[in-house]
Amino acid sequence: MKKSKRLWIIDWGEALIKIVLGEVNDSGSVRIIDFRIEKNPKQIWPETNPETKRATSKLLRLLFKGYQRTDEVMLLINQAEMMVATFTFPMMSLADLEDAIYWQMQLLTSEDLDHWRIDFVARIQNQWFECLGMDEQTLDVVGVAIKKAQLTRYTRFFKKNGRSLNAIVPQFYTFDSLLIEQDDQSTLIIDIGNRSTRLFHYKGNVLSENNQIELESGWNGVVYLQQIIKAVEQIFISPLGCEKVGRDGTIYLMGGESLHPGVREYLSKSMGTDVQSIDELLEANQSLFFTKQISRAQLCLITPCVCGLMKYAQIRGGKN
Repeated sequence: MKKSKRLWIIDWGEALIKIVLGEVNDSGSVRIIDFRIEKNPKQIWPETNPETKRATSKLLRLLFKGYQRTDEVMLLINQAEMMVATFTFPMMSLADLEDAIYWQMQLLTSEDLDHWRIDFVARIQNQWFECLGMDEQTLDVVGVAIKKAQLTRYTRFFKKNGRSLNAIVPQFYTFDSLLIEQDDQSTLIIDIGNRSTRLFHYKGNVLSENNQIELESGWNGVVYLQQIIKAVEQIFISPLGCEKVGRDGTIYLMGGESLHPGVREYLSKSMGTDVQSIDELLEANQSLFFTKQISRAQLCLITPCVCGLMKYAQIRGGKN
């Protein structure tokens, strides 16, 4: 029997730092032992002076209160500098696939990719061509690239403060643990942050698009929401321009800025569809248990961390 594992998931956001301590057992159940939500202090990275170092050390002790040496730590990243792209390739060997992804990612930047860490997730897709009476297998691929120096920075930061990182994972990679695999179902997760909004579009439970909207100076709340609506419409319009979100997908909101009064209602009315809060997906999950009371707003904020635990449970249980 596998022993239950304690895992800390930390989501270092633009305005808030969210951290969750969970326990995963051999049956795949996830128990949330504790969670904390703290304001993100300014100028914590890089540590430029002794005063900043002391503040950093104090913050990490607060966030990891109850930490044990056998615990594991996972950092979720969702940085603007991170490159994320989706591709479809014909079936090929792993070596050929790695080469194809490298050259596709190189097209996204003029920088030398030798200084970047490239990872990917690939899934086999079966397509049935009725007119030809044949199947064709392709590979749906999500490629991710981040500078090696940035990963080293994260690792050193936590190590200096007595917490070794066991994993650094792109935030979007964990969200598919919420989704039921349906070939024709579209799901859009809108993460409205303090300075930018991320839009993660999934077909079935595979990431299809990753978009970002920066909050420009001078924009008021309504203008910002209108930009989000335009981006959503572009994502859900088919190549033929005839299918929109109202009939084609489900939209969920998350992030601190989504909790402001009237945001969900405004988006729902403007797009003609019921935009839901992401915590509704978590509340419906039967394998998730909380040992302390939590509000819907708190649950919305810590969703990425909880998804990280659920993803870990899937992998640990051999479900993915």
